Amino acid sequence: MHTHAARTIQRARNVSRIIGASVGFVFGVLYGVFILSGTPGVLNSSTTAAGAALLAAGAAGAASLALAAPLLSVEPYLWLERTLDEAPAGQIIGALIGLIAALLISTMVAVLLNPLPFGLGVILSLGLATALVYVGVRTGSHRRDALGVVFGRSAPVDIDQGGPGPIDGQPVLVDTSVLIDGRIVDVVAAGFVPGRLLIPGFVLEELQRVADSADPFRRQKGRRGLGVVDALQKADDVVCELVDLDFPGTPDVDARLVKLARARGASLMTQDYNLNRLAQIEGVRVLNLNDLANAVKPIVGAGESIAITIVKEGKEPHQGVGYFEDGTMVVVENGRSHVDETVTVTVTTVLQTTAGRMIFATLADDDSGKPRVLRPVRAKVAQR
Repeated sequence: MHTHAARTIQRARNVSRIIGASVGFVFGVLYGVFILSGTPGVLNSSTTAAGAALLAAGAAGAASLALAAPLLSVEPYLWLERTLDEAPAGQIIGALIGLIAALLISTMVAVLLNPLPFGLGVILSLGLATALVYVGVRTGSHRRDALGVVFGRSAPVDIDQGGPGPIDGQPVLVDTSVLIDGRIVDVVAAGFVPGRLLIPGFVLEELQRVADSADPFRRQKGRRGLGVVDALQKADDVVCELVDLDFPGTPDVDARLVKLARARGASLMTQDYNLNRLAQIEGVRVLNLNDLANAVKPIVGAGESIAITIVKEGKEPHQGVGYFEDGTMVVVENGRSHVDETVTVTVTTVLQTTAGRMIFATLADDDSGKPRVLRPVRAKVAQR
């Protein structure tokens, strides 16, 4: 949708103020005449006082409507235009269906309430119609996917035939940096994306430009990103949706991503620092793969020296077993003779499996004479 220039909007506001002032002056004078006609006394006997009173009423009406006219005309129009511009087609259709259903229900109820005396039927009908319209539009726009299932647009996944389908949750908007990185495929396969993935059309265009670059390194990155998009579309663990909604008046890709995330009520997955900060300022939830990697990285690495208490013997000869505070098992070679002792060990291997983490270590050489830095190891939950 075309974006209006600031001068055009200001001109529209000025025109609405002039029209509002004219209408307000007329209504103010009419209201003054109504008051004077029912007020005996000096205002009826004095033409000058009556004229001054009418002018004052007209001026008050003109000033009031001049201030209120833009708020009642231009601003609602701009809000509706922005909403229609940013809202996806499914949300608009759902809102229209909810509006029609609310009007039909309120009409039928108004027929039943109309016979009530003292105008109560009209008052109750108007109040009920307002509430039903609000509920209908909100429900229709937020539950558009359920409406699509009802009208046969899509069918629910049969868990007995294709395994567990994707969980319905908050959609996740993916940017170019995440697609080029590629780890999103493994994250999706592990089931850590509960909702659908949204890939904007302008992000695909940016990937295509990178893939067509003359620089071999950039060209490789762009092709990798396009390959990741193809893998996500074929994945059975998540619904991957291509979004055609764009914002022509916003040339910057980061700003368009933030607007799209707000329009679809989605979180934003990115590795770009500036986009991360912009989204947080705009109130958009950010998912950063680097933060996820830091959260699940091993608490120790090979070659580090740590202090551990040997609590029991291991399965193999000469082995001792200790535990970190989070329950991680540490198998110490030649540690069987040090049960119930706190010793210094050097980590040799860190194994990470679906069943958990296991660490292998050896007793540190006390005669080496090399300075050693001991790092206390605590559970990550305790650190937070």
